[in-house]
Amino acid sequence: MSYDLAVGADVSIVNKAAEEVYGQLYPRYFTGSQPYDAGGTPVTVAWDVKTAPVFDLTPSARSEKELRAHFTEGAAAGRFTDDEATEYAAALHGSLDGSTFQVVLRQVHVTVDTGSGSLVEGDVTVTVDVQATTSPSGLLTLNPLKAVASDTSQVQKVILDNVVLPAVLDQSRQVLSGITLPKPHIPLLDLSVPVPVIQPQRAVAAMNLVEHGIPQPPFPDSWPTSPFFALLGTDTVRRIAEAATAYLEGKTFPAGDSKGFGVGTGYYKATIAVHQVRCEIVDTGIPTVLVHAAVTGSGSAGINWFWGGSTDVFYDLRLEPDPTVTLTLSMSGTTLQATTDSVSSFDLKIYPHGDIVSVIASWVANALSSTLGGLVGNALRGIEFDLGSLPSIPIDVDPVHLDVTPSGLTLGRFGDALSLQGDVSITKR
Repeated sequence: MSYDLAVGADVSIVNKAAEEVYGQLYPRYFTGSQPYDAGGTPVTVAWDVKTAPVFDLTPSARSEKELRAHFTEGAAAGRFTDDEATEYAAALHGSLDGSTFQVVLRQVHVTVDTGSGSLVEGDVTVTVDVQATTSPSGLLTLNPLKAVASDTSQVQKVILDNVVLPAVLDQSRQVLSGITLPKPHIPLLDLSVPVPVIQPQRAVAAMNLVEHGIPQPPFPDSWPTSPFFALLGTDTVRRIAEAATAYLEGKTFPAGDSKGFGVGTGYYKATIAVHQVRCEIVDTGIPTVLVHAAVTGSGSAGINWFWGGSTDVFYDLRLEPDPTVTLTLSMSGTTLQATTDSVSSFDLKIYPHGDIVSVIASWVANALSSTLGGLVGNALRGIEFDLGSLPSIPIDVDPVHLDVTPSGLTLGRFGDALSLQGDVSITKR
C-alpha cells in the first residue's frame, strides 16, 4: 500500500453538501451586479447562478501547452521569457497532477443593462478549476484557480471575462474556503499531513504514520464504491492497538496470604508484572488483533515454627506460555472498537531458590496459581478500547454551519486494508 490510512467520499456526497450550502446561501452568494464601461458605454452587469454547483471529481487532463498559455497570453504576455514560461508551466502541471477537479455552474443567467430600457440577457455555463491542497496545519483546503464560461451569442465575451468570471471566481473562493477536511483523530496515533488524491468521481485524503513520511504516488486506481469510506492498513491497526494496550506494560499484581498448620503458620507473598507487550495482526478477513505479553515476578514463602524460628525461601515466577489475548474488531457508530474475545491458557511456574518446606509446598503452589493466575486472566479479559472515531467535516460559510458526519458504517476488507464503509448525514449546527 502507498498509504497507511485513507478517507474518501464519492461525488454524490460532495454534491449533496453543495446543494445544501447553495440552498442556504442563495441569494446572499451566487448573485451580484456591478457597473462596467463597455467601450465607452456605461452598463450594469448582473449575474445569477440559478442552480446549485455540481462537482466533477475528474482529475484535470490539461496539457503543459494549455498551462503555458497562463504565462504567455493575456495580462501575462511579455512578462516571462520562453524558458521561464516553459519551466513554470511544467511546475504547475506537476503540482496539479492528481489534486485538481472542476466545479460546474450549469446555469448562470447574465443580464447587461445599458440604461436605455433594452437588456441583453443570456445563460452561460461556468466551469471553475479547483485545486485541493494541504495547509501547514494539516487541513485539506479547496482553492479555485480559474473560471471559464461557455460560448454565448447574447453576452459579449469581454463582459464575461472582465466582470462575470472574476466575480464568480471570487465568490467561489469565499464559499469553498469554508470547507476544510480535518485529519481523523485517533488517540496516540501520529499521522502525516493528508495528501489529496482526486480520482474519477472520488475525493480521497491519504495519510501515513508520521514515521513513514508523507504518502507518495502512485496511488491505487480503484477505491471502495460506497458513498463514504475509510481504509486502514495493517501497520495502522497494529499501531493503534499498541497505543491502546500500552497501559499493560509494567502493570503489577501483588498477592499474599497465611495459613495455620499443625507445626506453625505458613505464608507466601509475591508480585508479578506484565512486560514485553506486543501486538500482532492476523490478517485474514476482518483482522484479528493478538496481544502477547510476558508475565514474570518473584516472591517468598515459608513457615514460622511454633517452637520458634522460621524456614524461608525465595522464588521466581512466570506464566508459561506467554499469555495471548485475542481481540475482535467491531463498529459502534463512527468508532472502531476492539474487545477481548479470548485469553490463551497458561500455567504459573514457580522456580524456588532452594526447597520449600514440604508441609506448605502444595498449598503455596495452589494458592499462587489460583490467585495470581486469576488476577492476570481477569485483567487480560477486561481489555476493551476504541481505535478512534472518524471526524465530521465542518462547513462554515456564515451564516451556514453544517456537519457532514459518517453514518451506517460497516466493517470489511478492501484489498490489503481494513475498510469502514457507509454513508453520511448532513446536519445543521
